[in-house]
Amino acid sequence: MSERGVVRTLLAACLAVTALSGCAAMRDALADPSVIDPSRPFRGSPSESYADGADGIVIPAAAQVGKYPAADVEAAYQATKRMLVAAHLDRQTLLGGAPEAFTTLLDREQRKHFLKYLDSKDQDNNTRSWVTSFAPGSVDLVGDVIKVKAAMSAEAGQDDQGKPELWVSYTFRAVYPVHPKGVPGPVLRVMAFVKARHEYWRDKPDGPLRHWAGPSVDMWSAWTECDSPDGFLRPDYEGMPNVVATSDAYDDNAPAMKKGECEAVGEI
Repeated sequence: MSERGVVRTLLAACLAVTALSGCAAMRDALADPSVIDPSRPFRGSPSESYADGADGIVIPAAAQVGKYPAADVEAAYQATKRMLVAAHLDRQTLLGGAPEAFTTLLDREQRKHFLKYLDSKDQDNNTRSWVTSFAPGSVDLVGDVIKVKAAMSAEAGQDDQGKPELWVSYTFRAVYPVHPKGVPGPVLRVMAFVKARHEYWRDKPDGPLRHWAGPSVDMWSAWTECDSPDGFLRPDYEGMPNVVATSDAYDDNAPAMKKGECEAVGEI
């Protein structure tokens, strides 16, 4: 987090696990979010150096992993990238619509579960949290660019029966400039972060490479309201006054957040 973010603007927000409860944002009431220029919404932010959209999802060179040849590893990397794009960059999904782009990429068995619990009132099972979606009708995206920084790596894994799998672990961070729906300002930068893995396997040696969206190690959003009742993100434009304790949302070494946890964070 830059010194400017803490000392000059006194901006603060909250992080929270979004899988069930969303994330909170708290902000010094004296800080004016309209200082973000909608024509250059990333100016002055660390995200300004990130790549645009899917270009920020870096695929490493593929090499054999366990029993899986380099061709399988490359296919797994490409599938993981497509899943990340569909889950976190698809416009229809981001604006609260049906996450069709993501749904079509899921394995047939996982797709059934995802659709069964999509937008469920039971927040312990609501699969809307698998994707990044702002509450329908709540925001407009500012411009055509979303800043992204993501990386992935492959390793050998096993399923519950000890059968070999190919695991692709990834970290994904995206920054979205938004303003209230139909209103030109204020502009906020909202961040989504996820650290998780996708699991790949074959049912038989000559069968297709199947995949599963595996467990998340860490997942949160910043500058959004806490305790989402429905799995959708809602930017926090009002905030809470006199918040000066901050953490760095860009810190890759920060400990994973706990379920339902909120924490103050500096300017995005």
